[in-house]
Amino acid sequence: ASANKCPLTHTRNDKETYFELQGIAKRNGKIYLHESAVMDGVPIFSFWDNLPGVTCTKIRGLLNSTSTMILSRIEGNIDKVVESDGQVEHVGETFEEALEAAKKVGIVEEDESLDIDGWDAAMKLRALCVFLSSSVNLSSPEGHDVIVPPLEAIPRDTISQIDPELICTEFRTSRKKVRSVAS
Repeated sequence: ASANKCPLTHTRNDKETYFELQGIAKRNGKIYLHESAVMDGVPIFSFWDNLPGVTCTKIRGLLNSTSTMILSRIEGNIDKVVESDGQVEHVGETFEEALEAAKKVGIVEEDESLDIDGWDAAMKLRALCVFLSSSVNLSSPEGHDVIVPPLEAIPRDTISQIDPELICTEFRTSRKKVRSVAS
């Protein structure tokens, strides 16, 4: 069993490391388990094993709990956003305060840039795509086979420069919260 997402996200000699590990385990009469590597152990991998004939056309979700926690703490209680003279007053935490709170909880990667700059979510997204490409019919909405892009080709955004006022204004005008969504 592995909680390490790296083998699920990288290639070696143009082959997916995940498939190599599955082959090694099978040849040795073992099973390579990796449920805890993505989404804090949500049983997404075993879930798909029990859905024969399913076609997956889209993956979209909040795959990084650190960025979600930071953005939530930055926004504060946005139902209580104060507006005076047309200006929105932000009542949440600063980015630095929110990051420190996430560190105290223990959910920040040792290299915090993995969480903040979208690498962790990109790795989890790629891991899901690699797994699903072997487990279910993974295709585009147009019916074409999907090629899983290399990790470096997956678009990422950083939350380090997020504007707290933007978060409050977005919620006030559209009732939408700002989140880092992997898709």
